Amino acid sequence: MLVPEGGLADRFAALFDGSGIDVHTTGDFTAWRKLLSNLAANPLTERRVDVFTEPDMARLASEVLSEAVAVARAEGAEIGERDVRKTLDLYAMNPAGGGTSMLYDRLAGRPLEHEHITGVVVRAGKRHGIPTPLNTALLTLLRALDQSIR
Repeated sequence: MLVPEGGLADRFAALFDGSGIDVHTTGDFTAWRKLLSNLAANPLTERRVDVFTEPDMARLASEVLSEAVAVARAEGAEIGERDVRKTLDLYAMNPAGGGTSMLYDRLAGRPLEHEHITGVVVRAGKRHGIPTPLNTALLTLLRALDQSIR
């Protein structure tokens, strides 16, 4: 587990001593890698996650993630295209038939979390003057979908 250095980091890490969970501090603590893990999988999986075995969907996911990497770098995150590949590899490890939290929310008629995932990328892109056409299109579609299930 990575936590930001300073503050209460050492005391927090001490809570896990002997638990088998390794806690490390880092100066580059951003939530961007976690965001990447959700960014393409959630809005693009109207079906189950094995949809990413289809070349066109894998390519779309890669492009959505690459837009986010450009934004994340402008925000100061030390990530790059290697993180895109690692995220796509993560998607490939999911069992066929598995779903995402956004899919399960939609199926249950609950509000979607798109503003906290795709919206983050779009808003940060605007702040930095970085175009995010794919993420913007997804956000528009997700907002419309969310309105239809309320």
